[in-house]
Amino acid sequence: MDVKIINPFLTSCENAFESMFNLKPAHNDPYLLDVLASHQWEISGLLGLTGDYSGVVAFRLHKILAGKMLEISGIKITSPEEKEEMAKGLVSEFTNIIAGNATSSIKDKNISVSPPVVVAGKDHTISWPRSYPVVAIPFTTQLGPFEVDVCFK
Repeated sequence: MDVKIINPFLTSCENAFESMFNLKPAHNDPYLLDVLASHQWEISGLLGLTGDYSGVVAFRLHKILAGKMLEISGIKITSPEEKEEMAKGLVSEFTNIIAGNATSSIKDKNISVSPPVVVAGKDHTISWPRSYPVVAIPFTTQLGPFEVDVCFK
């Protein structure tokens, strides 16, 4: 995998957290994700990539962090059901912002990005491409962890 493609997504994610939520995420060491193992994430924003590179980028987090992001945004919530739907919407929009900023900074490659899809639920599954490894980049913030997972050729 080419860091010239991965890094714009990571930088865009970090910049979005800083500008939108006044949070400075710190990344930890990347690792190869076991796609068959259970995981801790409750919400994943997914992007499909096509063009010179094809694959999937996922922004993954806990409902608690998504709820705190909603609070910082000043969005008023009236019920638990509304909070869950608004959290999914926020993750979708946040993932879309990351994609737009990342792809606009990749100048020398032809890359198209699908609109984000949000998958939620405890230990939800993602159909990762089977022929390529998935690299997970974990992050921490003062309000909780998240992860950016990338898989493409």
